[in-house]
Amino acid sequence: MTTTWILAADGNQARLLKGVNFLKDEPQSPEQEIFQIETKRVQDIMADKPGRSHSSNGQGRSAMEYSSDPVREEQQKFTAEVAGKIDAYAQQGAFDRLVLCAAPQTLGDLRTMLSSATRQKTTAEINKDFSKLPTDKLISSVRSVMFEQ
Repeated sequence: MTTTWILAADGNQARLLKGVNFLKDEPQSPEQEIFQIETKRVQDIMADKPGRSHSSNGQGRSAMEYSSDPVREEQQKFTAEVAGKIDAYAQQGAFDRLVLCAAPQTLGDLRTMLSSATRQKTTAEINKDFSKLPTDKLISSVRSVMFEQ
């Protein structure tokens, strides 16, 4: 029996369905593990105004711009934590196949963050955010994408 897991993720939350059976067309209730971070707005992260710098010529001063996107950095940190957890499960042999369903940016991050051993167990990548779907709808959506190709 092949053990299949589904990871549905976006930048702020992820849901891992463990032991999905694509052969059964009846409702399933696989074990779930939820990962979530508190969503923050840019205003909350960057409460202080950016610094000011002196002009190279003259008396003027101008505001400096932030050099990065702090919300995106938080999402990448979160995705790295999820990838680390999935890699640990892969090393333990907890699953045989992994299906990734993620928002485009998160899917790209997962591709680079997952270990090569986990990537070898990845049987499908779905470039859609299914993270908020109910369990039965998530399984049927993945089934339709995987078996209609």
